[in-house]
Amino acid sequence: MPFICENVECRAVLARGQVRSSHEDAGWCFYCPDCQARNELKDIGAPGGPVELVQPERSGPPHKIIARAQPLEDGRYAAQLRVQRALAKRGTYAVEERWEQLGVFPDAQKAVAHANTFAAELLKA
Repeated sequence: MPFICENVECRAVLARGQVRSSHEDAGWCFYCPDCQARNELKDIGAPGGPVELVQPERSGPPHKIIARAQPLEDGRYAAQLRVQRALAKRGTYAVEERWEQLGVFPDAQKAVAHANTFAAELLKA
């Protein structure tokens, strides 16, 4: 099974021979040869036996989520969201999804929080 760089800008799919593992204070990892991002590895080998490294299972690939608050003329803020779903291929994403107004809120922090909550629910499905 190949390794996939978890950097949302890279998403390189790497064969085992392309990955040089390293043991650091934070545990096992590899650095992507394309973007140099640190990627976590997990040792699933038997205790006292040889090291067997795998990439930890994630609930899903890392998606690009941009939540923001757009100021309105009346002093309130519209919650806006852009989502690009990461695909398991190098540097590829599904078509970007956009929401220009998920709701109107009295302050920017509430608008951004609402957009992030919406994104989390959307990506669960």
